[in-house]
Amino acid sequence: MDIIEKLKEKHYIVIGGIFGLIVFIMLLYNVFKPKPDLVMETTQNSTTYSTVSSSEQMSDEMYVDIKGAVVKPGIYKVNATMRVLTVVEMAGGFLPEADDRQVNLSERVSDQMVIYIPKEGEELAEVTPSKNASSKDETTNTLVNLNTATIEELKTLNGVGEKKAENILRYREEKGSFKSIEELKEVDGIGEKTFEQLKSSITV
Repeated sequence: MDIIEKLKEKHYIVIGGIFGLIVFIMLLYNVFKPKPDLVMETTQNSTTYSTVSSSEQMSDEMYVDIKGAVVKPGIYKVNATMRVLTVVEMAGGFLPEADDRQVNLSERVSDQMVIYIPKEGEELAEVTPSKNASSKDETTNTLVNLNTATIEELKTLNGVGEKKAENILRYREEKGSFKSIEELKEVDGIGEKTFEQLKSSITV
């Protein structure tokens, strides 16, 4: 019986030692292990920031061409926050003969923009395509369309009264739409002289 009791006692000691070792290892692991959630979050934030930064840089990447009285004319990479003055500085600044009064240095740059710095005494033509296009559209809208105009609209034309307006409408009904404004001369009562007065005011 003593032998059995001693064996049981040794067995418990071994089991207790193993359990104690496991607890000790777990404690060490908890103390020294990396914090996965924190590392993952930091890595994810870093990756996200890097991706957004790269995307924004690509969207803001533009090129402008600066010419004229600057030290180093050429094409420069810019972004949407820059002004014309910044591009001038990138090009080495103005030449002594530059006339910067004709240039809007505070204008924000845009992709494929051409910046021209004139010299003293050089006239810089101001051409605004969008404004010209708008003016052209406005001019077109003021013309009287022979194919769609009402009798009242036709009567607004110089030299066209009630009778001539009715003749134009009758011709349009019988012959179909006008193919050109010159065809107006075939309408009764519209001669060469009247047509010359009207041609700048009509369209088809």
